[in-house]
Amino acid sequence: MTTRLPVVTVTYSPGDHLHSFVETLPAATSRPVALVMADNGSTDGAPEAVAARYDFAEFFPTGGNLGYGTAINRAVAEIAARPDEFDQEFVLVVNPDVTFEPGSVDALLEAARR
Repeated sequence: MTTRLPVVTVTYSPGDHLHSFVETLPAATSRPVALVMADNGSTDGAPEAVAARYDFAEFFPTGGNLGYGTAINRAVAEIAARPDEFDQEFVLVVNPDVTFEPGSVDALLEAARR
């Protein structure tokens, strides 16, 4: 099995921003990605809808509004516990209102390796 680049975002009723984020992610890298949405108690259904629509997206409920840092830490711990699924070299942490330009994640990873 090929491991995927883990991308973590914290969601809390992100609305349409999340859809724009997810739609631009695949073109941002030539690598297979795995989006982990650490959800802090969304009520708008957006994270669940994204997870149902995109096979590379995973809904990861944190159990409540635990705060940004705790949500990230829980998602990264989940990623670390699944090395056969997730690349362990990098974890990309991104807010859900970001949109990506084509190739931008590849450029970021290249710069990180220098």
